[in-house]
Amino acid sequence: MAKIAFIARADNSGLGTLSREFARHLKPVKVLIVQNGVYQVFPERYSDFPNRIVPSNKTMSQEDKDWLLDGADVLLTLETFYDWGIIKDCRARGVKTALYTMFEMTRAELPMHPDLFICPSKLDVEYFKEYNHVFLPPPIATDRIIWKKRERANHFIHVASHGGINLRKGTIDLLDAMKLVKSDIKMTIYTWRDFTCDDLRVEIKKVEFKNYWQLWREGDVLVYPQGANGIALPVIEAMSSGMAVLTTDAFPFNEYVPKDLLFKPERSYKTVIFTGLMEVEDYVMSPKNIAEKIDFIAGKDITEYSEYGRKWAEENSWDKLLPKYNEALNSL
Repeated sequence: MAKIAFIARADNSGLGTLSREFARHLKPVKVLIVQNGVYQVFPERYSDFPNRIVPSNKTMSQEDKDWLLDGADVLLTLETFYDWGIIKDCRARGVKTALYTMFEMTRAELPMHPDLFICPSKLDVEYFKEYNHVFLPPPIATDRIIWKKRERANHFIHVASHGGINLRKGTIDLLDAMKLVKSDIKMTIYTWRDFTCDDLRVEIKKVEFKNYWQLWREGDVLVYPQGANGIALPVIEAMSSGMAVLTTDAFPFNEYVPKDLLFKPERSYKTVIFTGLMEVEDYVMSPKNIAEKIDFIAGKDITEYSEYGRKWAEENSWDKLLPKYNEALNSL
């Protein structure tokens, strides 16, 4: 088995979630925990990463890199290498490099190319198909995201987190849609920012769960008007927990979310979500279409969707996908 060195995050971003599970299942021999200066870091989470160091600032020192690569066969990182010069260090030592891509962030910042691109969606495959790549979807930790049968669509939830208000997660569109929803539903919005809503059906909870799987213990339906994304962890996590998921009829969601739960966007356009990075397809939501989809499912039997999520989680679990990840990293 290849000895893996891993660059990880210990925050509540999607990269933080992936970092925890990759470290737990791939068992790297060395872990370098980095910070991006935006998300809250949880020092108590450092114990998730045995054999780790945490740089004193956001810049890797040569000493950090030497420590990380000593004795490693493969260096794995998520989205970015943070310091792209580390690829030169790897080549000098005979250490192979693997990058888990994020289509909206990765491609435009490639001064050097890794030995392998691990693509979590077919959208990423399209961007990286000319390079050595493998398609491996993000595995579900079914021992943490516990499936529960959801039988009736009464309690709807939305996860705004950091970027939902004015970026990609469609919180404003959802609030506009609620003005058009006719059904007497309960809507809970989890957020890490301050905002209000006058609709008595909507409860806003400002909370930052330290463990991502806590998000999926309550609720029957996730409403996620996603503008642009490659994988959208909340969608696959909620679905795996047994919830029905209402989301955008766009790639890649329309490859695995049941078709009758997708709402049509008004239009799409090319944009740069993060300054200076990748130009991507973004979608303008229709509050009317979102409201109609909420009314379509409100109060209905959703057992069929819940069972679908259970089967999907089993097929995309770490138990099923870990051998494929190990094969890809050991083949370098």
